[in-house]
Amino acid sequence: MPRRYVLAKRADEMAATRDRIVGAAMRLYRDRGFAAATVPAIAREADVAPATVRNHFPDHAELASAVAAAILVEMRVPGPEVFDGLESIAARITRLASEVAAFMVRSEAWWPVYTGDPGLREVWAGEEASYERRQEALVRAALGPLADDEAAVAIASVGVGPQLFYALRARGLSPEASVDVATSLVVPWLEARLASRGSG
Repeated sequence: MPRRYVLAKRADEMAATRDRIVGAAMRLYRDRGFAAATVPAIAREADVAPATVRNHFPDHAELASAVAAAILVEMRVPGPEVFDGLESIAARITRLASEVAAFMVRSEAWWPVYTGDPGLREVWAGEEASYERRQEALVRAALGPLADDEAAVAIASVGVGPQLFYALRARGLSPEASVDVATSLVVPWLEARLASRGSG
């Protein structure tokens, strides 16, 4: 059997084992909490030896980071490509609001897990900071010519962010209606801001 084939097969097996470990840890985090996700528990859930878990993830924080990354992939975090082909600020902010709302709906199963588990909040502090930076970059990408306007960034972030979205949802509005309300509030302010910059 050629050496290259053997190495490729070995790499595939290692990747599959790693994915099983990450999936096992994810299930334990979700169902039993971060503290219950010990190496022996993860090994049992993944059907591997504890040493295999340690070989793939010598540090538990590294495994927690891999789980966070897998969750974000599963929830399909929107990126700046969602604005491709959209020129007006109204179109871009409407797309931003729709994408963020859809992401928040997809993340609803994980939100109470995260907020209710001090261990997860601690171990995912770096991931949360990275996510917040990514979201701000997404807002700035949506704002286009207003990307360097800190007031515009704040208005767009709050207007299409979780605070207003969940406040509207708590009042019985659907995700789509919540997006409509948010954009009806945010877009005119941003358009006026853009117009005043152009006339200034």
